[in-house]
Amino acid sequence: MPAQDDPSTDDLLEQMEALMAAGAQQAALDHAEAVAATWIGGRRPPGLAAALARCLIDMGAPERAAALIEPLVAEGSAGTGALTAMARALGLCGRHQEALSLLTEASWLDGRSSEVLLALGLARLTSDDIPRAIGDFERVLRLATGESMADAAARAEAHFRLGECWAAMDEATRAARHFRAAQANDPADRRGAAIRLAEIDASGPPKRASAAYVRALFDGYAPRYDTHMTGALAYCGPDILRRAAEAAGLAADGSAEAVDLGCGTGLSGAAFRPFCRKLAGVDLSPRMTAAAEASGYYDRVATGDLLRFLAGEDDGAFTLAIACDTLIYLGDLGPLFAALARVLTPGGRFVFSTEKSDAAESGYAIGPARRFRHSDTYLREMAAAHGFEVTLIETAILRTEKRKPVESLVGVTRRL
Repeated sequence: MPAQDDPSTDDLLEQMEALMAAGAQQAALDHAEAVAATWIGGRRPPGLAAALARCLIDMGAPERAAALIEPLVAEGSAGTGALTAMARALGLCGRHQEALSLLTEASWLDGRSSEVLLALGLARLTSDDIPRAIGDFERVLRLATGESMADAAARAEAHFRLGECWAAMDEATRAARHFRAAQANDPADRRGAAIRLAEIDASGPPKRASAAYVRALFDGYAPRYDTHMTGALAYCGPDILRRAAEAAGLAADGSAEAVDLGCGTGLSGAAFRPFCRKLAGVDLSPRMTAAAEASGYYDRVATGDLLRFLAGEDDGAFTLAIACDTLIYLGDLGPLFAALARVLTPGGRFVFSTEKSDAAESGYAIGPARRFRHSDTYLREMAAAHGFEVTLIETAILRTEKRKPVESLVGVTRRL
């Protein structure tokens, strides 16, 4: 029996989440290792190793996650959850064969676990063993036949991964069938099946990425967002937007009533705070908004859809709206420009960035990274149609992707 004053697994994970949300990455890492140190020669709470390892992976520390579970594997006490978590960590470290070995062991322990089979199939897909990956995902579909939310989620994931498998083999018809089945089992589209259908030309581009997809994407990314974006991807979007705003005549005089649309962790807040008397932020991801609040740059932060947020604001509530790398998750920009036309005062500015598209006909398209791209012509048309004057639209490089620069458009418009 644990001592009466031992913290529960939930308490330990809540502490970890709180540190991650506050952006205290080193403190969160230290917390995980301090918990692990208490296991040496003692009790290992069931499931806690796997849960802490998943947190470490979310923070971009897969090596530490693997090291956390390794003693359990060595002594033969790791269950399927711990084996699956360690395999994911090893895969992120490039140790794919070791990951496959662990997942194979996990499948021997519980060959009817959808979690294990999905992880095994994904590892095989990553290793280009597509036939075996298809077999794993098809087995999940044979097992997850119930009406529970867990079975529906397993079916959605299996269908989505089968779509990925068939798309990799240029079997667009088969891929589309599975992407649509993923949508049927997950109407919220947490995996972005609508975007994948457009990418394989099985349908036109959706008007926007689903809220559930964007939320899931950034909740998993939030703990390592700043480090990865500004480091590995050489991201400088907020600074480029700030310079564009200054070139368009905005002064960093602390007078603006501003809103940061898709505020993320607060990188744009840091760049634009000197312009603002008050600064509000909104983002779909709870983990992102927790980090934004902790940054101290915002007077208020809301979690939710940006159009719903703007609908709740008064006419003329803002003199400045910022959207740095937010439009890449919106295709049709009409609803956003319409909302901004109401909440911005006459003369108010909208400063934004998006990825550049040459799609003259539709105005927007899905790019190779599954983000929306917009054309210069489309942006100008949207601005004019909703009562905005274009001050500038120029090409810029905000980030790299796979070591290649991503061409973007940076714009500043003024409400007439």
